[in-house]
Order: sequence, then structure tokens, then C-alpha cells
Amino acid sequence: MKKLTLIFAALGFLMSCNTDSDDLASPGIGMGESIIPRSTKVFHATLQSTLNLDPAIPFTLCSGDLPEFAIPDHFLSGNATHLGKLNAALSTLHHENCNISFATATLTASVSGQLTGANGDLIYYTGDDVIDIYGLLTGTSATGSINGNWTITGGTGRFNGASGSLTISGTVVYGSGTFSAEADGTINY
Repeated sequence: MKKLTLIFAALGFLMSCNTDSDDLASPGIGMGESIIPRSTKVFHATLQSTLNLDPAIPFTLCSGDLPEFAIPDHFLSGNATHLGKLNAALSTLHHENCNISFATATLTASVSGQLTGANGDLIYYTGDDVIDIYGLLTGTSATGSINGNWTITGGTGRFNGASGSLTISGTVVYGSGTFSAEADGTINY
């Protein structure tokens, strides 16, 4: 019985020393820290925006063919897998920069922000969005498409160190400057 116990103890020791796995949450895990397996999971969110008109947050001035045009930041509401109902007061989208092109009838923007779950856990992201403004420029439509690619760059709580990518697809309402979109992709945490 002592030999069997010794064999299991030795196997346990050898397994705990193996840090070559890509599934470990953190290479070089120290004493008393747990090994948390990471895995890639499907991510889906429905997003609706409202404008963040806080005067302490300046609008982002766009470059390109419409000088002096600026766009505000947004709050995001909706639902997301792994987060549940988003906390709309803490889920944000910030425009890092934007550009308007009459030749392509697009507004392009680099964005960053966070999605916040009801429990306070955060997922951070950065990305690039393209908004079709043909209908706005020609006066033929009140809406245009928004498409983008976002990269998950980390988070807090169970999303600490998260990674992944999302494709954004939806509709912008020109008059209000708001949008609704679906986000689909994967998250690794």
C-alpha cells in the first residue's frame, strides 16, 4: 500500500511540474496558485448604443473630406455570452480616431472599450469599424451599415488575460448617431 501511495504522489508531483501546456492560465505558476485551463469558446453579443455626451469626454475629430466633423463616444447595452446582460453604464466604446471619405462613402474609425457583465467582470477590446455613409451623403437613406473587426485584449475577473476576436455587423441610424449590431467570434479565457 505504501508503494501505491508513493507512486501516486510521484505522479502527482510530475504532473504538477509540467508547465509546457498551452492550456495553462499563466506559465510559471507559483506555490499555492491554481492551474486554470484556458479554452476557446464561441462568443455572441447583441449590442445597442447610446451616445455618451459627458462634457468631460471630448468628441473625436475626424480627418478626411469633412473638416470639423466629430463623433462622440458610446455606451453599449445588450446581452453577451459569458457576460449576460451588459451593464450599460460601464460598457463603453471610445473612438480613437476617424476618417471620412467621399470617394468610398465611408466613415472609418479605430475604437477601444469594454463590455461589462452584471457581476462587474470586464472584457477589453480594440478594433476598426467601417460605416457606410452613402445614404447620408446622398440623402437617400436614414441608415447605413456598420461592419468591424474587434480584438479582445484582456479583462478582469474570470476574463483576466482573455484574448479573441469578434466580427461586428449592424446598422447605424444617421439622425441619432447610434447603432445596433451583432458581434460574433471567439474568446479564450
